[in-house]
Amino acid sequence: MDPMSLFLHWMHQWRLAALFMISGMGTAFAFRRRTWTKFSVERFKRLLVPMVFGMWTIGFANSVLTQPWETDGEGLGGFLAVWLEHILWTSILFWVPIIGKFMLGHLWFLWNLALYSFLLIPIFHFAQKNPQGRLVNLFDQVFKWMNGWGVLLVFPLLLTLVELMLKPWMEGFLGSGYEWMWFLCFFFFGYMCMMAKEGYYRLLEERFRALVGMTVLFTLAFLWLRIQQHADGLPYIQGGWVEFGVFPHNLMTLLGCVIHAFHAWSWCVLVFALGARYLNHPSRHLAYLNQGVYPFYIVHMPLTFAFLSFSKSIGVGGMPSVLLTWVLVMVGCWLSFEVLKRTWLTRSLFGIKPLATSEKQPSASE
Repeated sequence: MDPMSLFLHWMHQWRLAALFMISGMGTAFAFRRRTWTKFSVERFKRLLVPMVFGMWTIGFANSVLTQPWETDGEGLGGFLAVWLEHILWTSILFWVPIIGKFMLGHLWFLWNLALYSFLLIPIFHFAQKNPQGRLVNLFDQVFKWMNGWGVLLVFPLLLTLVELMLKPWMEGFLGSGYEWMWFLCFFFFGYMCMMAKEGYYRLLEERFRALVGMTVLFTLAFLWLRIQQHADGLPYIQGGWVEFGVFPHNLMTLLGCVIHAFHAWSWCVLVFALGARYLNHPSRHLAYLNQGVYPFYIVHMPLTFAFLSFSKSIGVGGMPSVLLTWVLVMVGCWLSFEVLKRTWLTRSLFGIKPLATSEKQPSASE
């Protein structure tokens, strides 16, 4: 177990959770100014259209870069034949449970986000129509529990409960297994944060030191858990340990669920607390970057494969390869965004807001 894999595994446990929380926050803003029908149409345009287009194109690029493949002929005709076959099979297999996630690859994030958005529309609509009602009042009261400690403890306990119930049987991968419900919780928690805006920002300010302490504590606990997982050969973090003869829990799996949930939650909230302190002001740079969230995410994977292959071809390996690839991917994503934002068609296919409204909406995650 090398330090780089440990670092990547640590970051993977909370960065996607943070993305779903941010998306939930953006949804709270978006729904305030839209009917549920308009919101649904926009979700379809900005999530499902880029997802399908990306599955047909970006997914094909990923397969070309990572797998041996043969054409049915030479030249452009053979290439197009293989591409059309890819489109046909991915379109069919997408509807098969579990297998469909493999057809999407990294674009599973857009599919999950769309499902969460549509699933929770009744709650969004009810809260919108009753801004002073019991539900919105409950959101506000949640952030006052125990002077903020309730949110810091109760929310991760709910995440722990999801893991305790699902993780023994369901390994988390591509947003499936226990992760489907887990990320749904993060998405809804993000929505709640913005619905209780004053209480949320008060929590970040008043409990900042507690957040730092929690994050340090559970990061150390997570590193211990990861090392123990490597030593025992049991998937305490990924889940699915029933297949290894543990049914449904032992002491380590119970500890693992608690540590994993609290670790992810504390990092998410700490990152948002830092953002609230240092980035919570109007900025044309942030407004520019907000537009690039979806296109950056969509194109980053084939660029990563391509530049890793390039690094290997020039004899660069280890940490230098990672750093070189990181720089090249960032530049490649930025250049791609600059190209894609130029036309209505490419904006539509890569989830960028329409030109007429791109400067009016607060978040690319809406």
